[in-house]
Amino acid sequence: MSLYSFGRVVVHGFFKIFYRIKINGRENIPPTDERFIICSNHKSNLDPPLIGLAMPFQVGFMAKEELFSFKPFGALIRKLGAFPIRRGRSDFGALRGAIHMAEGGKHIVIFPEGGRSHNNRLRKGKMGAAMVAVKARANILPIGIDGSYKPFTKLTVNIGKPIELSEYFDAKTTSAKLQEVTDKLVMTRISELSKLPMNTSILKESN
Repeated sequence: MSLYSFGRVVVHGFFKIFYRIKINGRENIPPTDERFIICSNHKSNLDPPLIGLAMPFQVGFMAKEELFSFKPFGALIRKLGAFPIRRGRSDFGALRGAIHMAEGGKHIVIFPEGGRSHNNRLRKGKMGAAMVAVKARANILPIGIDGSYKPFTKLTVNIGKPIELSEYFDAKTTSAKLQEVTDKLVMTRISELSKLPMNTSILKESN
């Protein structure tokens, strides 16, 4: 049994004990030979293992670099598919790495908000996920996590239909266009799936 498979067993046991998990939309997951990345809202540090549990294949994660500061833990999550990104500034090295992983057929999870949301409202999405998807010629599989992480409560993972981005693959893309894709396509869908309202600044910019 691989380390990832063992981790799935542990995660499954943990969530079975402490939460009531429901996963909707598994039929929307594309075949593994299709190129796509996974984008979800970010409520808790437990989001990555929950999404990993919902997917029938191994996934990788873009994670804040602070998680890698404790070397034993950093080494462990690297083996489980995580790779670091610096928050609060553009980390083009990490984004290039994510593009190469997606081009190589790996399915990675990116949280477009760039950090955990608070007050039951989505944060404004960053364009990095859209950039990775377009550069890697991949579509986006949106996910919305609905519910709180209070022990013994219900958590629902809603998997939406893939967001088709092929019209952008060969087009000239600017930062403004990628942000528009993020706001109007990605974050709008995540809002619907998670049942969390979008950041008001996104709504104003979209009008």
